[in-house]
Amino acid sequence: MSAISKIIVQHRDWLVRSESRIGREFNYLKEDLADGSLNALDNVSDSLGRLATYYGIKGILAVNDGVHSDWNDISKSINYRYWALIIRARSFTKTAFLRGVKHVPNLTNHLGNTGCLLATFIVVDRDEIASQLADLLLGMLTIKGVVDSDCLKHRKLEPFMLWLYSVYSGKAFASEIEFVNLGVYQMVIEYWDKPDDLSLALIELCEYHLANTDDTGGSWDPEFKYAPFDLVPVEIQAIYVVREKCGLPVPSPNHPLLSLKTSSVKHLSISSDDLSFEVESAYKNFFG
Repeated sequence: MSAISKIIVQHRDWLVRSESRIGREFNYLKEDLADGSLNALDNVSDSLGRLATYYGIKGILAVNDGVHSDWNDISKSINYRYWALIIRARSFTKTAFLRGVKHVPNLTNHLGNTGCLLATFIVVDRDEIASQLADLLLGMLTIKGVVDSDCLKHRKLEPFMLWLYSVYSGKAFASEIEFVNLGVYQMVIEYWDKPDDLSLALIELCEYHLANTDDTGGSWDPEFKYAPFDLVPVEIQAIYVVREKCGLPVPSPNHPLLSLKTSSVKHLSISSDDLSFEVESAYKNFFG
């Protein structure tokens, strides 16, 4: 069984087992939104993450089964992931001073999603949010204590996304990062002006992507383990968008990941729904 087929089978099984829990998750979320405390908002972030997984998987299956209208579920998933991240990041900055007194979770577990979200908002050309995410990612990679230092030594996607955002925006985000060898992403940087070589590098990127969709335990946190980013390769689509913006040729590598219907993001747009409006309101009421 191919890696893609395995993911899809696992998603179908997960969706069947999880349908009954989604109603309860919404109820918990509504209770926490009504509470409005910092602890309740942390719970809201967790609930949004679980709902994002549900809608991401539901949307992936629907799109790859040919129901294009259900890109709406993928959009919803990404929107919920965005707010889950923003709440958790703001909560961390508000409570970081307590780290010597009590356990305050840092943002290590949110690093991969931040890189994927930055890629997504580059793809949909939402620079105001992409800029916000680039600032957040820069802080994660440079400010001591925001992310576990041992984790930072081995990250590849997130520093690359800051480099790509620098190209996209013309802002010097990348100048503040000490770049080490970024593995396959380093190949993309080195071959940026060599389209034939870049096409080969993108095939390697697809292989890396699929190899990092499954969390097998240990210290490594795979970048693409959360739906919909496992089968919506937003980082590759972001490369295409940035190259097109720069007037550069866009390679067309041949790889099964890029043959999926969810790899063509022309139907993707990110918009708020009633729940995310409620979350945004609760966020602003608490944090200002």
